[in-house]
Amino acid sequence: MGTEGGFSIEVAHDDDAIVISVRGDVDLATAPELRAACETAIATEPAVLRLDLGELTFLDSSGISVLVKAHQDLGGQGGSLVLHRLDDRSRRVLDVAGLTDFFERSDQPARSAG
Repeated sequence: MGTEGGFSIEVAHDDDAIVISVRGDVDLATAPELRAACETAIATEPAVLRLDLGELTFLDSSGISVLVKAHQDLGGQGGSLVLHRLDDRSRRVLDVAGLTDFFERSDQPARSAG
C-alpha cells in the first residue's frame, strides 16, 4: 500500500489470522490508510487480526485511535486484535495513554475467554 514518508502497509493471511505489517510513522497523515486496511480486514471477520508493528517508527493519538477502534470492532464480532513485535517506545506511548493492558500483545500470555 502507501509509502508516504516511508510509511507502508502489507496485508497477508496466516491460517485463521490476517496480518497487517506496518512500516514507518502512524500519524495524522497515515492513520486513515491504516484505518482502511483494518476495516477491510475486519469486514472478512477474521478470528485474529495481528498488527505487526516491528517496523513502526512513531505512533501518535490518531494511530492509537485506529488501534482502539479495530480492537472494539473485532471484539464485537468475537475476534481479537493482537499487537505483534511492539517495541519499548510504542509500549510507553500506550502506557501514557492508559492502554497498556487494553491490547493483547504477542509477548504476553493469551487471555482466557470469559
